[in-house]
This record gives sequence, structure tokens and C-alpha cells, in this order.
Amino acid sequence: MTQLSDSVELVVRSTRARLPALLDRMVARTRSVIPFYASDDGPDSADLRASFQSNVDYVLGGLLGGDAGEEGDLAAPTATGRLRANQGAPLVEMLASYRLGFNEVWLELVDVARGTPEVSDTVLVELAGQMFQLHRHYADASVNGYRDEYREIVRAGEREHSALVEAVLAESTSPGSLWEAAHALRLPLEGHFLIVVAEAAELGHDPLPRVEPALSALDVSSVWRLLPDQSVGVLSLRRATQAASVLDSLSHRAQTRIGVSPMFTQLRQASRGLRLARLAMEHQSPGAGVEQFRDSPLSMLVASAPGAAIEAARSVLSGLLTLREDDRDLLLSTLLAWLDADGSANAAGAALFCHPNTVRYRLRRIEESTGHSLAAPAQLAELVTAVRAWSELPHPD
Repeated sequence: MTQLSDSVELVVRSTRARLPALLDRMVARTRSVIPFYASDDGPDSADLRASFQSNVDYVLGGLLGGDAGEEGDLAAPTATGRLRANQGAPLVEMLASYRLGFNEVWLELVDVARGTPEVSDTVLVELAGQMFQLHRHYADASVNGYRDEYREIVRAGEREHSALVEAVLAESTSPGSLWEAAHALRLPLEGHFLIVVAEAAELGHDPLPRVEPALSALDVSSVWRLLPDQSVGVLSLRRATQAASVLDSLSHRAQTRIGVSPMFTQLRQASRGLRLARLAMEHQSPGAGVEQFRDSPLSMLVASAPGAAIEAARSVLSGLLTLREDDRDLLLSTLLAWLDADGSANAAGAALFCHPNTVRYRLRRIEESTGHSLAAPAQLAELVTAVRAWSELPHPD
């Protein structure tokens, strides 16, 4: 060995002899200076001491030319990084602990060197350079370990979160499982809820990025599940009056078709809300926009058997559907406006910006095309059901 390496070995050996007291100081300082390590969530003193022990051994071994160099074994700092990620330590506080630990080790090395006559300032300069290199390798390895573990935690959390949201939306979920899922997702079992379904523009692409913080700003909590072709959200509103703000926010963020369910008050109704939100989305024309499913008993009845409802609508509307598309849509919109106006031609004309007589003329054409009289209650009921089904459910044109 050279004289320099002999002196370094002497300093390291003397420092190892003082290791118990050094570890005590490192634990005490870390727990007093860095908040996470002093909290109940942080590691206890025995855990922290064991971690410091393995990492000080790493540092001292590196000073002696061991496996702690750039190409060597970085298992100790990597394991520390993974452990702290699992414990939920903030990365910045973990790095602060590393700096504090290296500082304590360096002060101990200097104290030992100053008390050893045969150790020159040249040895201290050599030690400082090695400590600088070790700190860099140590920090890089621990950060890489932290990030690798954190990514695994996030992926596992996303899978668990997705499964919990699926449990809320599934029809087959038992009451006990629904309670567990709602508790884990911090959703109430009763309140004001909406289901949102947004169409993905590209496979696996989130159509509503950062929608959760946007809704949170409205005091609306939400949980989401990303599917290959759409994103599904369960929204919990504090007040029913927040629905308008939610729809407005979704409209501003819409890049594709978005369907929204009617509001419901029991979380166990989420599966039905999902069906209605999807129907609202599928009924829209291609492009960006938000459509909420009509909240009415008739609409709910139609949606309960959409296939049968569309076939019945084809039968009732019959000749009306054979007209030119623009003519057909004009008559259907007139009938819907007349129904919304409670059968008033004057109110329907005002809504459609046309004369009441024009409304009456179009209504007569509807009667002629369908063979149904608007004055006969049973025939009117069939027409109302048919036009609601045709206007609210997706169907081949």
C-alpha cells in the first residue's frame, strides 16, 4: 500500500470503532431536523439506525476502494430509496436525510483525522474528493430506487383504483362490496351523483385529462376509470344545483362526444346511470359535445329496453321515416317542440321561430304519415313514446 492509502485506511478503521456513537447522532439529528422522520408515518429509530448502518458501511467501504463506486454494488442506497418510497417519504426529505448523513460521516472523518498525527491535510483532501463522488453515486442510486418503487406503487394503485370504480359501476356488486369500494374511493352511498362517459379520440387516450382537479375546483369529487375506447367517471355533487356548472365545465373541456346520466341519489344506481350516459353519448352526432340523458319516467322506460323501443318507434313512425332526411327531421323536431310546449301551437311556433299555423300544418303531416291521431289519447301515447325513443336512443339512420 502507498502511504496515502495507509492513512485513509487508518482513518476509516478508527471511524468504524466510533460507529455506535456516530449512528446515535445521525438518528437523533435526522429525527429532530427532518419532519417526516419525526412523524408517526416515518421509520422508527431502530429502522432508521439499521438503514444508516448499512449506508455508512457502504460509504466507508467506498473510501477503501470497495464496491461503492460508479460501477460497483449500489444495493444499499437503492434499497433505501425503495424503502422510503414504500413508507411514503417525500423525495426531498429523503435527499435531505442523505445530505445530513453524509455531513455527519464527513465530520466524524475529519475529527478522527485531526486526532491522528500521521494523517496529513493531503489525506483529508483525498477523502473529500472520494466523499463527493460517493455522495453523487449514493444519491443517484437512492433516487433511482425511489422512483422505480414509486412507479410500481402508482401502477398497483391505478389497478386497484380501476377495480374499485368498476365495482361501483357493476350491476352484480353486492351491498357489502359496494360499501367497501365506496369507502376506499371516499364516495358516499347517498347523495347527488352523475355518471360521465367520454369517448376516446384514440385508443387508450384519455379524452378528459386533468378533469378531476377541474371538478374539484367546483367542489365536486370524482373517480374515473380509463377504458380502451372511453373514460368513465362517477361524480359526487354536494348539491343538485351544481349539475349546471358540471355540464358547463365538461362542455368547455370536450374534445369528443360526452354522455351524462340523469342525476340519481343512491350510489347503487350507478350501473343504470352508466347505461344511460352511454346511450346519451352514442346518440350524439360525431364531434365534440355534451349530451345529458333526459330525466323522465318515459325516457327511463325507453332506455330499459333500447332495442325493443327502437323497433317499436320504426313501426309507429313508419311512413314518417321514409321521407327525405331534412323533411323527416323538421317534422320530428316540430312534434318534440309541440310536446315540450304542452300541446300549444303558439308556444311551439315561438320556440321554432315560425307561425303557429305552420306548426299545425306540420302536425297534420305527421298524422298523415304515421296514421296516428294526436287527438286520440292511445295513439298520441304511442307517438310520444316512439318519438322519444327515436330522438334519445342511438340507432342506424
